[in-house]
Amino acid sequence: MKQSYATLILFLCFTIVINSQNFIGNWNVISIESNGNTINLPSTVTTPPNIEFHNSFSSAPLDQYWGRYIYGNGICNSFTSYFENEQNNAISLIPYFETTDNTCATTEETDFENLYFSILQEPGNLTYSFTNDLHNLSIINSLGDIINLGREDAPTNHLSGEWFLHSIWEFDILLENTFDPNLNIFFSDDIINGQSEFYGNSTCNGFNGTYDNPIQPNSFIRRSIAWTLLMCEPNAAGSFEMSYIQSLSNIPEDIFTFEITGSGSDAMLTIYNSNGSELNYGRQTLSINSFTEQKTKLITDVSNHILQLISDVPLVNNPYAIYDISGRLMTSADLDESQNIEIGTLASGSYILKIISSQNQTESFKFLKR
Repeated sequence: MKQSYATLILFLCFTIVINSQNFIGNWNVISIESNGNTINLPSTVTTPPNIEFHNSFSSAPLDQYWGRYIYGNGICNSFTSYFENEQNNAISLIPYFETTDNTCATTEETDFENLYFSILQEPGNLTYSFTNDLHNLSIINSLGDIINLGREDAPTNHLSGEWFLHSIWEFDILLENTFDPNLNIFFSDDIINGQSEFYGNSTCNGFNGTYDNPIQPNSFIRRSIAWTLLMCEPNAAGSFEMSYIQSLSNIPEDIFTFEITGSGSDAMLTIYNSNGSELNYGRQTLSINSFTEQKTKLITDVSNHILQLISDVPLVNNPYAIYDISGRLMTSADLDESQNIEIGTLASGSYILKIISSQNQTESFKFLKR
């Protein structure tokens, strides 16, 4: 049953680093401003250019640079680059910007695309700001040229309904829900003044809040959140809740991006906040076998490109699989007697390792390949 809460704007009694808003995800180009002029999309364009920022880190091909992946489309060409976070709502693209080499249909399309790409490649930081109550994003280069972007509304709210919390990724540390299979979040689809309600519970407190509805295809804006005020015990359950609170409430209003894989009762939801923390939910509760202490530790041997597994129980012949952040299977096999996994053939980036034990229990680890 839904609980009632006193209105509370959460000021936590532990330190939270105030972060910039979350611009991660896909944005569509609306217009460009240069030399005091506003240039709208050519009338011949049916699909707007876009830019998509990713959370995962990677290294640029044949280069020593390291940053977050970014790609997008102009009118007739696509591009790939990498960016680094700066302070004061600014990012910088590293000196790697690769484009395809197609010819646009008209001179107007060519001029618009060239200007779009040149704004992104101008040396110096790219500052960004939000307008229209966080629904639009403007990127400004060192010359004052501006790219105005927006996000489309999703035709269907795939967030709606109940989701059960499985785990939290926080700073590359996996925190699994081994406390209560019924920890949940419920997104209502009833709209009042452009907003809907969400609510749920953690290990010792409940919460409710509001989010903008309609949502965007892979993002939503959380407007408010309030928590009950029970004091958690200083134990693992209390630490888990502290991470959950930080992930949902790190700044007063936040843009969250999300991914949904699977469908129906097998659907899985991953929510990313502006810190890059991940909240992993499923339509189904965790099985009772999930509520056991994780017995395996993962050590990444960077120099030799090896994952070393240390476990209280033998893992020989146990199956494992490695997935990229999008959920694509990269490799799978059975563990040998060394309990080591070679990762030299993987490209740089973040991955998830899943191991199935002889008791048919799954353990998950996130690792970074440099």
